[in-house]
Amino acid sequence: MKPSRRRFLTIMAGCAMSASGSSPAQSEVSVWRGRALGAEAEIRLFGADKTKTGQAIAAARDTVLRMERLFSLYQPRSALNALNANGFLEMPPEFARLMSLVDKIHRQTDGLFDPTVQPLMVAQARADGELSATDKKALAEKVGWAKVQRQSAHLSFAVPGMAMTLNGIAQGFATDRVSEVLNAHGFAPHLVHIGEYRAGEQSAQIGIAGQQGELLDSIQLFNSAVATSAPLGTRFENGNGHIVNPDLTKTIPSWRSVSVKAKTAAEADGLSTAIALTASPELAKQAVEIGLAQAIWLEVTTGELLRF
Repeated sequence: MKPSRRRFLTIMAGCAMSASGSSPAQSEVSVWRGRALGAEAEIRLFGADKTKTGQAIAAARDTVLRMERLFSLYQPRSALNALNANGFLEMPPEFARLMSLVDKIHRQTDGLFDPTVQPLMVAQARADGELSATDKKALAEKVGWAKVQRQSAHLSFAVPGMAMTLNGIAQGFATDRVSEVLNAHGFAPHLVHIGEYRAGEQSAQIGIAGQQGELLDSIQLFNSAVATSAPLGTRFENGNGHIVNPDLTKTIPSWRSVSVKAKTAAEADGLSTAIALTASPELAKQAVEIGLAQAIWLEVTTGELLRF
């Protein structure tokens, strides 16, 4: 059930600029590339002290591996898979931290952001056509953040058969954790990309790509992050999209892609996931107006780009 994924954000050539406004020389940029949580990953350290770069990159890679052991659906022994298999989990501190953020974004988006949609995703991945009304009703009983019970470090599902996916926020959370590690190692000027982008104390220009790969717009980051979600940007083998509305009766969304710039990558990731499910721009407008997001770009199915 592993979906195929296409990329909507890309770092633009010659984008790096230090806090002082000067562009670091190529020799002063250290780069690590790999994969994390099912996405291409890249870490750039600017103006790097070469004697400390290796330690910082090693610590960042350890953080990436730890995030996968916590949140990956594709690692059989991950904490998330243990929760889904057993219906309960004694949460490690970082898992509990992410659950608090999930709860916050769930409330901010009026329930649109809901990681308990995993049973729906499994059904969508296996479906041959539209799910029947009977199937939808049965699945709806297993979905709902209100059915997730948290007491201190103990997390449990109230209904048998529930399961969680963190694909709509884990990459952003991992990006933030790596950014924190780099700061702790003295590398404040950095750019982290684990599905989403977060820049430290340097400017980075990130391009938003359209469905055909064309450049729609560019985003300037400085101590901020950007994430993009697209309802059909990642598809299962049967063609169904990977972003699923917790309420299967809702209208099909109007957006090809949603890009959110926010203070953290996790917030940008969660908000873009929720807004991708909407049929009107109201939630996007509200998120910017009340400060949940710094800016939002909506790519309409007609090709038009809305900016807030």
